[in-house]
Amino acid sequence: MWSGEAVSRPKECVPLFRGRQKLIACRSGNIIIQYGKQIVDFPFCEISGGNVLKYHLWHTIVYKTARLCVIPIVRFGLSYRYEKCVQKSSTALIFCNHTTLWDHLLIGAACPKHMYFVAGEHLFRKRWLRILANATVKPIIRRKGVPATEVVETIKTTLAEGANVWLSPEGVRSINGETAFISPATGKLVKESGAGLVTYRIHGGYLRSPRWAAVKRKGPMYGEMVAEYTKEQIAEMSVDDLNTAIRRDLYVNAFNDQKVRPGVYRGERLAEDLETVLYVCPHCREIAKLRSKDDLFSCDCGFAVRYNEYGLFENASEYAMPFDNIADWDKWQRGYLQELIPTFLQTTPATPIVSDADQRLYKIKDGEAEHLATGRFALFTDRFEFGEGDDARVFLFEDIAGFAFSLQMKILFSCKNGTYYEVQSDYPRSAIKYMVLYRYLTGKPCY
Repeated sequence: MWSGEAVSRPKECVPLFRGRQKLIACRSGNIIIQYGKQIVDFPFCEISGGNVLKYHLWHTIVYKTARLCVIPIVRFGLSYRYEKCVQKSSTALIFCNHTTLWDHLLIGAACPKHMYFVAGEHLFRKRWLRILANATVKPIIRRKGVPATEVVETIKTTLAEGANVWLSPEGVRSINGETAFISPATGKLVKESGAGLVTYRIHGGYLRSPRWAAVKRKGPMYGEMVAEYTKEQIAEMSVDDLNTAIRRDLYVNAFNDQKVRPGVYRGERLAEDLETVLYVCPHCREIAKLRSKDDLFSCDCGFAVRYNEYGLFENASEYAMPFDNIADWDKWQRGYLQELIPTFLQTTPATPIVSDADQRLYKIKDGEAEHLATGRFALFTDRFEFGEGDDARVFLFEDIAGFAFSLQMKILFSCKNGTYYEVQSDYPRSAIKYMVLYRYLTGKPCY
């Protein structure tokens, strides 16, 4: 499972770990590790590159050491209580729902056995961070808005070599408090992996750290191991059966949880930036007219609600409040936009359906972001445009290979010619409305 040149024990060896694994010394750019009676010499410059599993022993030591540091942090710093994940399979895919930017820490605390993490490319744009991550944990990098063929092959190879792999099959943090859509290709990956499957569920993460929020809150989180499927069980299940099991096991509705196990999530400016997720007013039905300040979320028409410490809405205007939570509101607004698609398709080609001013367009290449332009980003019936008039950059829907969003409101998309772009905003605006409309206009479902 690991490789390295056996060397004689140097005189300057200093054990830094108890147990069978010891980091002995760093000498001439090499890391020397003792594993039982074997001494292995690892060139440090190579640990950050090459095959994922070439330095599996080193990654395992880093993981187990980091886990000892992480456990008290998540228990006392994040109020996280968890059920330990004790797997029977020698090698497994570890799946959990995706609610926070800390999920890799939360699942890592619960899982004693080392695993490699699938992580978004956008998290490693800084060169020093890429080098550090590659040298210590070697994440499997996934570019959002790009077909996942290469990542899937890397996952299969890693599992075949005997290491666990963690990923969130949703691919995005929960948008509205419910577990997001899980692609049917997930079951196919599990079926072809030749490994076991462990499903794990995290509760409370969305209300403690909403993806849309300007400020994080304090409140309880807890994790539970749901099920383990051995490779023998997986062999007897169809892809559809696997997808059904995965969606069932990972499903969480933060607001249903509050009815069963209420938690208080205290913080400041509780509603701020909620317009990055909720973009249609249920009273006047206007798009992108909602604004947030402190705990108040209101529309230009006078409709208003307050977001409380339980993650629920309270009426703050004379108008009826049709929803008391984000999930129900979001499902309604998606259905409303779908009903409007025939009307939108009658829009003149020169008129945008939605747009936002003062956006920044970047071209992403080799992990670096090159600023291309600042201006209006707009969605039309058949295209996206950045800029206006003769200077506009046009991205036809038929030329787009993938479209996604990340973090609070970054827009990511790739073209069939291999180019990869990102759109950023300096003020709160919804990236999700572009995703929803793009999928509906191109005949794709939006869950």
